[in-house]
Amino acid sequence: MQSPPVQPFDDPALKAALRRVLGQDAAPPALRDRIRAITVTTPGVGESPATVRHDAPIPLFRRQWFRTTAAAAVLLIGLGVLAFQILNPNKPGKGYAFPNSLYKAMDNAHQARLSGSASPDAVTALASANALASQLGRPVFAPDLSKDGWSFQGAAVRKVGGEQAAQLFFTKGKSSLSVFSLPASAVPQASDGSTYAVTFSGTPIAGIVSGKGLYCIVGTSPDGSLQVDEVKRLLDAHQADIAKS
Repeated sequence: MQSPPVQPFDDPALKAALRRVLGQDAAPPALRDRIRAITVTTPGVGESPATVRHDAPIPLFRRQWFRTTAAAAVLLIGLGVLAFQILNPNKPGKGYAFPNSLYKAMDNAHQARLSGSASPDAVTALASANALASQLGRPVFAPDLSKDGWSFQGAAVRKVGGEQAAQLFFTKGKSSLSVFSLPASAVPQASDGSTYAVTFSGTPIAGIVSGKGLYCIVGTSPDGSLQVDEVKRLLDAHQADIAKS
C-alpha cells in the first residue's frame, strides 16, 4: 500500500522554525532532506528568492528562558552592589577608614606628653577639664576613668596634627592613656556615629564621631599589656560622658 502524498503547507512561521532546528538532532539524511523540501517558502508576488523573509516569532519556551536569565542577572548584580556597600572599608559610616595621618598625629601627641616634651598641663583636676571647652568652642570628653584603675594626671589644649584638641592624660602603673577631643571636621567623610578601633605602630587607639566632635582614646604600655580591646572597652563604657559634655 502506498503512503498518502504529503500535503503541502504554507505556514511561514512553522517552516522557519523547522529550518532552525534542522541539523540539531540526529536523523536519517533522507528524512532531513524531505523536511527541508517541504519547508521551502514560496516567494510572494514581486519577491525574488533573495528577498524572501525568514523571520518568525521566538518560540514561547525561549522567551521564558530569556526572561528567567535576565531576572537572574539583575538579581546577581543587585546582590553584588549590596555586598560591595556592606564590605567596602572606605564607605562612610560605621566602617569608615580613618586616615593613618590622624593616628600618627595622636600617637605623637601622646608620646610627647608621656616623655614630658609637651606643653605644660593647664588643668590638674579632672573636674576642671570641661573648662577647656570654652577655649576650643566645642565639647570636651572628660571621662572618669578612676573606677577602671586609672589616675588623672592633667590636661591641656594641644596641637594634634593640624587641629586644636583637648588632651587628658591618665596613668595606671606603667601604662598611660590620652583622651583626645578633636573636631569632627578632622574626618569630614565620616558620618555621625562612625567608630574605629586599631593598633597603629603598636599603639592601641579607639574613637567615635559624635556630633561636632571626634573623641579618641590612645594608650601605651612598655610591656604591651594594654591592648586595643581594652581601649575600645573604655571608650564604649564611657560614651555616656560624651553626651554629658
